[in-house]
Amino acid sequence: MKRDTIIYIPYWMRRSKTNEYTINMIRLLQERYVVNGDLAEPFEISKMLQIKAVFLNWIEQDLNTKMKIQLLLHQLLGVQIIWVFHNKYPHDTEQDEYILRNIQWIANHSNVIILHSKSSIKYIPNQKRNRRKAVYIPHLLYESHNDGTDLDNVRIKYKIMQDEFVFLIFGRIRPYKNIEEGIETFCKLKLPHAKLIIAGKPSDNQYADKLKMLCRDNPDIILDLQFISNIMLDNLIDISDVVIMPYKDGSSMNSGVMIQAFSRGKTVIVPDICMAQDMMEQRFFYMYENSLGQVMMKAYKNGKKTNKAMGERAKEYVYRNNNWEKVKKKMYGLFGD
Repeated sequence: MKRDTIIYIPYWMRRSKTNEYTINMIRLLQERYVVNGDLAEPFEISKMLQIKAVFLNWIEQDLNTKMKIQLLLHQLLGVQIIWVFHNKYPHDTEQDEYILRNIQWIANHSNVIILHSKSSIKYIPNQKRNRRKAVYIPHLLYESHNDGTDLDNVRIKYKIMQDEFVFLIFGRIRPYKNIEEGIETFCKLKLPHAKLIIAGKPSDNQYADKLKMLCRDNPDIILDLQFISNIMLDNLIDISDVVIMPYKDGSSMNSGVMIQAFSRGKTVIVPDICMAQDMMEQRFFYMYENSLGQVMMKAYKNGKKTNKAMGERAKEYVYRNNNWEKVKKKMYGLFGD
């Protein structure tokens, strides 16, 4: 029986607001395989025999006894269990024994552990046993959604002048991203002719209210706290000079925001997460350990022209190293295809 099916968890549904990483990875796998999101039930032996691999993403909180049994049965019948090791620990959660045990279980029982940064190998649980399972596959770059957009209209919408220096924080607005520090630092710097845009849907109304309170006295901070379409998100990246990622909770190893900014030719400010460590010698972004204000000031003083040149080098890098064909080749290589 031919194994031509991939189970990808979490799966995406049409019209859903699934993150673009998931959509892109499923599209890539669909070029050769049937892809769905449902594990076979224990009695569906013939279905399991058609499955080539199960991909697990961000599963640490949801893994329960039933799923563990299902995964072990799949594995017993020749299915590869592939865990994408995105974060040291799930964002916005307190460390507890249940999740820690699940992380250990996934690492121990996976056939392959995918890393999106080579430096993150040091965080794989149970190193002696599981390090050999690690495979580095670059994070796929993001495709353009807004070719041909008149950016002057976007600047008018957000009341931004052509010569103003624009910092941007975008994506899902969640506490682990430490957006408060980005706001507080921008306010303290009091940079002339500078704006800070924060765009994305907050995790809840309480967090949104907290951010609004922090910004209430600064007209140079623009809050767009709602779901941002892919087209408008590309527009916002395009009118910005530097994208800020002020993450601080210690769980992050990789950043889709970083790759998304690079894909559109923008430089970033990012803490010393693993993905940044991998690229630090390229010198096309700002990495920091402690002082966000210091690097924001450096980026501002460098000016639009220097930051644009850094962003163009970043774009060249990801189009060379994170492109569709390169990632697809490495992904299919997991199966000997």
